[in-house]
Amino acid sequence: MYTQARVDYSAANEYIQAHYNISQYFHHNDCIETIYDGRRLQESCHNEREMLKENGLAIVASPMPKTHIIWSERDSVQQCYLPELERIINKLFPEKIIHLSFWNPMMRGESLEISRQRDQLLHTPTANIASLVHIDTDVGAYDSIEEILAIIDNNRVQNDSLASSSSVIEDVTDDIVSGRKRFAILNFWRNTGETPVTQAPLSIYSSRYDGDVAFPDAAPNVEDSKWYMFPNATRDEVIVFYQYDRERDQPSDLWHCAIEVEEKESDSVHRRKSFDIRALIVFDDEVSDNNDRFSPERTRPVLSFEESCCFCDKQAA
Repeated sequence: MYTQARVDYSAANEYIQAHYNISQYFHHNDCIETIYDGRRLQESCHNEREMLKENGLAIVASPMPKTHIIWSERDSVQQCYLPELERIINKLFPEKIIHLSFWNPMMRGESLEISRQRDQLLHTPTANIASLVHIDTDVGAYDSIEEILAIIDNNRVQNDSLASSSSVIEDVTDDIVSGRKRFAILNFWRNTGETPVTQAPLSIYSSRYDGDVAFPDAAPNVEDSKWYMFPNATRDEVIVFYQYDRERDQPSDLWHCAIEVEEKESDSVHRRKSFDIRALIVFDDEVSDNNDRFSPERTRPVLSFEESCCFCDKQAA
């Protein structure tokens, strides 16, 4: 155990109730949870790759590039930061990757507000810290792969290597639908402050399920699932965690939030500043029938795509 913190599941429970008609997916709306040290867990693994494979999350050394990154400018992120993330992805995944797209860049901070849509064409969107438990993308809830790929296209930050200049839909729809290729979505979270994070750190729920099931078909086993944080994350580290994997046996759909931790009296309070961005990775591996979470028979929400968008907008307001 590293610490204890209050965790607010209310928004997650509301989302699952509305979309899947499952009441009280998490047993409590609000409770004190034990938070474990992710660094100690990673020390028990051979490397970051094993940590990510077994637990769905990892922290990776990533010295800041020599070229100064202006996090508020999308062009600077594209030119100075994405090559470093590609290096990390190649380190974490020995599998052959046939497509890679980065999307939904976000600057977060305790003093930031949600930016206006018109400001997001050239500048990175901003938001306050997310203190409610959530997942970024409920991939299985979309009626078709084209719907999720269209969202990625609209929020894409162009990288130069494994993504063509055409749309993501044109690039990978056939691979995913006809070729049954494995695809995953990961979140890359980085402290952008000058000091290690001590205020409102990111905490991630490494979910475990009973049997051959995953979200949303079952709730996590509360005995085997654990909350983790990486204490004092620095600007020279990146926290990587799964938000989706087509393969059922890969821990993914990791719920997460910012938590409040009790600070020592000697600690100076530094408001958290962070940057996160998601990556869509398509692998040159075919998913087997019994391990495929994106099959046509997957559990679908009771809300339509439009109804779901309205619900999520109201939750975020």
